[in-house]
Amino acid sequence: MKKSLVVVSLLITFLPSMLLAQEANRERTGASARPVGEIVVTLNENFLNSMLDQMFALGAPPSYPLVLAEARDTTNARQPPEAKSIASSGAQNSCRSEIRLARESNGVRTQVRFVENRIAAPVAFQGSYNAGLLGCINFEGWADTTINLGFDAARQTLTARVDVRQVNLQGIPQLAAASLTRLVQNAIDRRINPIQILRAEQLATRLPVGENNALQLRAREVRPEIVRNELRLHIVYEIVR
Repeated sequence: MKKSLVVVSLLITFLPSMLLAQEANRERTGASARPVGEIVVTLNENFLNSMLDQMFALGAPPSYPLVLAEARDTTNARQPPEAKSIASSGAQNSCRSEIRLARESNGVRTQVRFVENRIAAPVAFQGSYNAGLLGCINFEGWADTTINLGFDAARQTLTARVDVRQVNLQGIPQLAAASLTRLVQNAIDRRINPIQILRAEQLATRLPVGENNALQLRAREVRPEIVRNELRLHIVYEIVR
């Protein structure tokens, strides 16, 4: 037992110096930085859904305006007639064209599930829509979405993108179904995405070596893996100076 403690103490004491010497040797020989280690961050469904519970418990849920399209050129581009009617109706407090995220709609809860090696996220919502001659339409429903993770090595950020697979609406006239489905999908695509999961300062770390030196560890790769009901983020680090 004493021998094991001595070995562990020696590793803790000399490992940073060994890594620093190894990095200095690479610089002298002109070798590029190489991965020095990997950590695994594990998130399960219960943890992620508990965060959603807290978000909805804070008060008013997030809401997004229903806009058919965003003009790229604000000087010459023309808005579609439907977008104009929606924009003008925004000033009317009696019927705001918007979608509001909901905890549950018709038995479908907003939650995160790991299914068939993908991140599934049914999103429940409620909203209202000024449909012109059809008047103000109150609706609810849910969207079948998939969350895809991406790592930007240059920016050192891990982001998520919500991809809408299908929109399910209840309580709307058939004449407004197609246009309202597009509006809801557009609101989710444009207003929610992208979602920042980890920032640069959360991924990077520094290991002090002596009084004036430190090793800077930078994420080189973040690889997501789904195992049963867990999301595992494999973060591969490299040394930079």
